[in-house]
Amino acid sequence: MKKLLIILCFVSSIKILSQERRTFLYASIYDEIGSVSNTHIINLNTKQGTFTNNNGEFRILAKPNDSLQISFVGYKTKIFKIDSKHFGIQQNKIELKKVAIELDEVEIKEHNLLGYISSDTKHIKTEKEINAESLNLPYAGSRILTPAERRLYTGMGGRPLKLEGFGFILSTDYIINSISGRLKKLKKEKAIEDTEKRIQHIRNNYRVYILHELKIIPEDLTRFIYFVEKANDFSPLLLADEITMISFLKLKSEEFKKLNPQNYKPPKQ
Repeated sequence: MKKLLIILCFVSSIKILSQERRTFLYASIYDEIGSVSNTHIINLNTKQGTFTNNNGEFRILAKPNDSLQISFVGYKTKIFKIDSKHFGIQQNKIELKKVAIELDEVEIKEHNLLGYISSDTKHIKTEKEINAESLNLPYAGSRILTPAERRLYTGMGGRPLKLEGFGFILSTDYIINSISGRLKKLKKEKAIEDTEKRIQHIRNNYRVYILHELKIIPEDLTRFIYFVEKANDFSPLLLADEITMISFLKLKSEEFKKLNPQNYKPPKQ
């Protein structure tokens, strides 16, 4: 009798664990015009959320009977109940309905405006925003350089080619650092920094997918990401398209497992 109870408890625990296991659900959000990007999706059961990409597509960890809350400004918030059929090969499309936004009541006060731009602009007081652009500081509005980019830019003497007289000449810093080999070293540091940024991007955005969907063991996570980034057919452009990147990761996971048979058993035929 005691053995039977142990077996029943074991079976029940396995069933509970299988019910709790979540996989990625893929879907897209659209309205009467087309796809809706930057829509906020949250799994009400796990409290985890995500946003749709430029094509209205998203993925989120879920399981049958979970509920997704889908919201975006100007649209009616929708609760989407997940069924087992949503994990099939068919495309999941979820439609949002636009809602009219009521504006708060506006109080109209007396003023001395006449309706003519030339005269009314003189009576309108505005506060000028104080920032780098309004102060006309050098390089205002330009992208902030990373440490490696800044060192390389300095090593090149700013812009290597400078207009002087009726022609262009190379900056002195560029010539000296090129001869000394420092410029080559700085470019190598910049390449290393770019690589680390790509690796960190893959880790931040695809870690859950790599571990749970591709079944890469946690001890191999970092090694696998470096394997992907160093692949001959890898391109930084892949990082801009989530669907393409997921397909690429799946392909590389198969190659990685074949190279490490001691940790990954081949699938049963």
